[in-house]
Amino acid sequence: MKGIIYTRVSSDAQILGTSLDDQEARCYKYCAENGIEVLKLFKEEGESAKTTNRKMLLEAMEFCRKNKGKIDAFVVWKVDRFARNAEDHFAVRKILLDYGVSLRSVTEPIGENPSEKLFETMLAGFAEFDNAIRKQRCSNGMLARLRQGIYPWKPPIGYTPLGAKKRGEKKTEPDPINEK
Repeated sequence: MKGIIYTRVSSDAQILGTSLDDQEARCYKYCAENGIEVLKLFKEEGESAKTTNRKMLLEAMEFCRKNKGKIDAFVVWKVDRFARNAEDHFAVRKILLDYGVSLRSVTEPIGENPSEKLFETMLAGFAEFDNAIRKQRCSNGMLARLRQGIYPWKPPIGYTPLGAKKRGEKKTEPDPINEK
């Protein structure tokens, strides 16, 4: 059996940390334990899984298309590394299946039997739900700041930035009006 590995992190902090290396090591271990010869590793650094418009994901899919019938498995650490939108998850999964490639998760029991399909559907839904909750929390936080008179972005023309972002801090007070 032959396969490819796809790893992904969404932030610079994760790129600098150990998350990608850990995903990669665990995916290689899974492949070795399951008799999957790894043909190629696709490493996505600092990309959100909100959409499928990701350079390495598209390259991985193209690799599968060009090698149709020669690749059996598309291995990911977790389903949410693959997609954070259920519609995209199943659209890409269908394309891979058309190429003869099955999606494999190192940490989750997904597959073709009814219970594995149900579990995969729930995981894809939870990944989308988690993304929606994060977005809602972020928006609520920005609205709370605005109600406090603190503009959470770069200040508008006529205001002087306090430089909190440059210091790696969050704004705690409104930017002052530029008196010049």
